[in-house]
Amino acid sequence: MKIMENRKHNAFETYNIIAGWFDENRSRHLMEKAYLDKLIDIVGKEAAVLDLGCGTGVPIMVYLLEQGLHITGVDASYRILEIAQQHFPSADFILSDMRKLSLNRKFDALIAWHSFFHLPAEDQPAMFSIFRSHLNKNGVLLFTSGNEHGEAWSENGGENLFHASLDRAQYQALLEEHGFRILSYKEDDPECSATVWMAQLR
Repeated sequence: MKIMENRKHNAFETYNIIAGWFDENRSRHLMEKAYLDKLIDIVGKEAAVLDLGCGTGVPIMVYLLEQGLHITGVDASYRILEIAQQHFPSADFILSDMRKLSLNRKFDALIAWHSFFHLPAEDQPAMFSIFRSHLNKNGVLLFTSGNEHGEAWSENGGENLFHASLDRAQYQALLEEHGFRILSYKEDDPECSATVWMAQLR
């Protein structure tokens, strides 16, 4: 029970265990392409992007680097980042729990794709201040969530992995409260197996 509680509040500990499995089994299919292309259209191909919960960098970082963007990857799993650094020896990676992030830098875009939703629901509202503090004016936030308030566990590499979500109204309120306007919202996009949000900082 204590192990499960730790895994709930620190999903990155699960990734430390399954890092090798995750790298081998994470789809290389760029399911995110439509959203990444839209983001690039807004911020441009010279933009600085913060990939929050970057994982091994495949396939999102691969694609963004190919398009000429400047990427900084952040992840709380040291084993995941070890693999990411093997994939991208010259890339900029930072080991940090996103809930404690304070880089004193601003970016043109921030992506939290299939990462933010590993935080417990009670920890998610505070992240919107962190998102805002790391974005330039007119910066774009792209993240995935569930479609209703709740939590769930999935089996990955033989380990239990935690997920949680607020509901649509709660995310809308948090975005508005922190100065974002919603650019797009796609509930249960079958291509991505998630609900996808894109918002721009006013």
